[in-house]
Amino acid sequence: ASSKFAVYCGMALRFDGQAAVVTGAGRGLGRHYALFLARRGASVVVNNRTAAKADEVVAEIKAFGGTAVADYSDVATEGEKAVQRCVDAFGTIHILINNAGILRDRSLKKMTVDEFQEVLQVHAVGSFRCMKAAWPLMNANKYGRIVHIGSVAAFYGGFGQANYAAAKGALAGLNGICA
Repeated sequence: ASSKFAVYCGMALRFDGQAAVVTGAGRGLGRHYALFLARRGASVVVNNRTAAKADEVVAEIKAFGGTAVADYSDVATEGEKAVQRCVDAFGTIHILINNAGILRDRSLKKMTVDEFQEVLQVHAVGSFRCMKAAWPLMNANKYGRIVHIGSVAAFYGGFGQANYAAAKGALAGLNGICA
């Protein structure tokens, strides 16, 4: 029974020999995704605009014997660099977790166009840029996994989060377009 529990909890899941990029991996869920992959054998690019946060996660991974490098690119404007960092460090990419995001919560009445666009740039455009760079490599390898971190806000919205809801809705649309 305990071995079934281990498999159910993902403990038997391994990523040995695989290279991954996790965007927004300097804190929160992104950090946990990076640690999860590294603990299961993946080599991980820890992407975060805040260099100190990315470096902390890389140090944490290396402390338990994992393999990781930091990438400080802003996915909204240069997401391709995170994927290239993976290729330069590990030879290819097998896994991309598009987690990077920001919040600019404000009621619709007070939200500016800039606040709306800034959130879409990071969540949606950043994810697209990374996906667009990773897809040809994954396609050539005949293997790859792209995960967009979504939210129920895409379907139900939330007060003060029109920008966030729209961005997460865009990610839902990106899920089915790889061809």
